Amino acid sequence: MATLRHNTSKGRNCWELRAYIGKKRHSISLGQIDELAATDAKLFIEHLIERKDAGKLPDRKAFKWLDSIDSDLHDRLSRLELVTARRLIDRPTTVLAFFRDYIKERTDWKKPQNYSQAVDHLEKFLGKDLPLLAFTKGDGERWHRWMITEGLSTNTAGQNVKRCRQMLWAAVNDELLPKNPLEGIKVSSDSDKSKDYFVDRASYDLILEHCPNTQWRVMVALSRMGGLRCPSEVLALRWNDINWERGRFKVTSPKTARSGKSSRIVPLFPELRIELQKLWNEVGPGIETPIDGPVITIRKNSACNLRTQLNRIVELASIKPWAKPFMAMRSSRRTELERSGKHPNHVLNSWLGHSRNIAEKHYLKVLEADFEAAANGISDSVLPSVHPSQGSNNPAEAITEPSEPNKKRAVMARDGSRGEREYTQLDSNK
Repeated sequence: MATLRHNTSKGRNCWELRAYIGKKRHSISLGQIDELAATDAKLFIEHLIERKDAGKLPDRKAFKWLDSIDSDLHDRLSRLELVTARRLIDRPTTVLAFFRDYIKERTDWKKPQNYSQAVDHLEKFLGKDLPLLAFTKGDGERWHRWMITEGLSTNTAGQNVKRCRQMLWAAVNDELLPKNPLEGIKVSSDSDKSKDYFVDRASYDLILEHCPNTQWRVMVALSRMGGLRCPSEVLALRWNDINWERGRFKVTSPKTARSGKSSRIVPLFPELRIELQKLWNEVGPGIETPIDGPVITIRKNSACNLRTQLNRIVELASIKPWAKPFMAMRSSRRTELERSGKHPNHVLNSWLGHSRNIAEKHYLKVLEADFEAAANGISDSVLPSVHPSQGSNNPAEAITEPSEPNKKRAVMARDGSRGEREYTQLDSNK
């Protein structure tokens, strides 16, 4: 057990603590503090010795006390191996402060706001900041459950945990933590299917009609018919990226650049060519504007929020806005091309810039037309392209016709009415 002694010899006025650490007795100068502070120091140092002998970390109150003491006393305790030495670099040692500082440091991140939002949720849960070493795996698990009870989807809650876990690895690398407290927490990585939305052709046409200018028409077309990521890939497109003669264009992709694929080649689909040609004629690249200039000039950078303006356009078209509007248009294009059966899977992956696994997890959708086709016995090879009704999230049923020549056959429409169609003799050798 430690003992306190008030040292007044030789004009001194300080407190000393004598305690056994291991089998050796040490004298620790506490400095010029009052008796109450010295008593508190005695209790905390005894706690540090007990935790060191047990091979455990100190509790939260001890970490808070360690943060409050001066550097001289902290260095003495560090030399006795009761605490880790304070680092010379100016790095916060509390959870929330460390996260905020690290986010500011990562100027290479395209969406730092996603990490800030994760920290905001953690701050609401904790109520106040606490030392990094006092943050436990149990805290992380309780935080994860709390986010779900607060109404966040399991996927969003899991993403928040993952982002904070990623930042905590920096604390481990800086030796502020012996291990990552969020490592091993099981979180859901499933895509939230409740936000899935298929932007049909009828809705696409209506949105185009209500766009305020040609540039907005091109942005919508690039997202829905080109399958580009917006805003990053759409705003990066330049006029000299387009090869009109060969019917293709280059897409610069900041997202996939991190994995060594900074660009990809995408077909100049007919619907996309029409909108780009209109804008070309309007701005005159190479004459009135630079040929290497950006196609979209109404926004200066990819950090701007285009979602609000797109939602206004959607509402003007008398369509109810949906979640993740640009993502939904991109995924709708992938689903549409997949259902057409005209292009091999590896080709679509190359055009849209993702893998098969990502496509199945986040992009491909099961549509109402798929169920109706299966119920009506229609094979995938003759499944028609879908052109759903206005504002509907489900494609309308298309009438398919039998392939037998010279036959009159009743065709059942959705409303139950029947009609006859005559089929012309076909040459079976063609």
